[in-house]
Amino acid sequence: AALVRAGVPLEPALAELGGDLPGRLGKIATMLADRTRSGQSLLEALGERSAQVPGVYRAVVEAGLRAGRLPAALEAMAGSIRRLAETRRGIAAAALYPLLVLMIAWGALAFFASTIAPRLSEFFEQFDLLGPATRGLFGLFVRCGHWAVYWGPAVPVAVVVLAGVWWFRSGRAAIAEPRRGDRLIGWLPWMGRMLRWSRTATFLEVLALLVDSDVPLHDAVTLAAGASGDPRMLAAAKDLAAMLERGQQPDRSQGHGKCLPPLLCWLIAAGRRHGTLLPALRHAADTYARRARHQAHLASVLLPIVFTLAIGGGITLFYALTLFAPYTSMLRGLGGP
Repeated sequence: AALVRAGVPLEPALAELGGDLPGRLGKIATMLADRTRSGQSLLEALGERSAQVPGVYRAVVEAGLRAGRLPAALEAMAGSIRRLAETRRGIAAAALYPLLVLMIAWGALAFFASTIAPRLSEFFEQFDLLGPATRGLFGLFVRCGHWAVYWGPAVPVAVVVLAGVWWFRSGRAAIAEPRRGDRLIGWLPWMGRMLRWSRTATFLEVLALLVDSDVPLHDAVTLAAGASGDPRMLAAAKDLAAMLERGQQPDRSQGHGKCLPPLLCWLIAAGRRHGTLLPALRHAADTYARRARHQAHLASVLLPIVFTLAIGGGITLFYALTLFAPYTSMLRGLGGP
């Protein structure tokens, strides 16, 4: 988007980008540069199956070209992806310390089961200080301790591997497949709303660009929804576009109202009557973008606390219950006749 806005010709910009980007993205940029040099339009090059470009990018480019403002359309999508990438880094930083605590605690548990538990069990058995339940617990520790050399390192290795897989796949979702962010990030507190409002902001911003360029409203709604990267929003937008093309007024009671911004139907109906649709769309896009930034800020501040309480608190509770049972059993044995 920055290269196009700066006025750099498209073909040299794509070729330079292909040389700078590693892996698959670099190959795609180089392929697009070659095809645009050969006379294909950018949209035709993106549409070919061999280009392997995510559908959301094709939709953004099509919307930008229809509006005659490709840089602005690309920047609208880039803002959404940037928020997702920044939040992803914040999630990784928030989870780092609790996961380190988890791995250290797991290592301590393996050491306890393999080294300390057999000696304590022998001591308690010698003086008959264990009740049936506590004896069974220590027996479980002793049996598991024989295999601690295997399961001890297994969990830290699994945590590292899963964290690496999540980091890699969420990075691809942030760069090339924004819709996958729902499955990888959207289940976390505050993140579902951030993703939803970020896509809504992109939809409204691109819709405002298209309306400003006098693109027919029924076409603009569909193009903008495709640029959002949300299949449900796109399906709802197609229903709304069909109503607008037939000359009907949009109605939130219809199914499409559940997946589109709540005020969109009202904005279209009122804005078309009073000529205020464009400023209303821009204001709504800015509002949703601010909401998305606020949710991202909340996640960056509060997720470390949530992770620490959940993981650290769970570990503390487990150790407390594990040590409290034999301790009380020992006191009862010492205090008995």
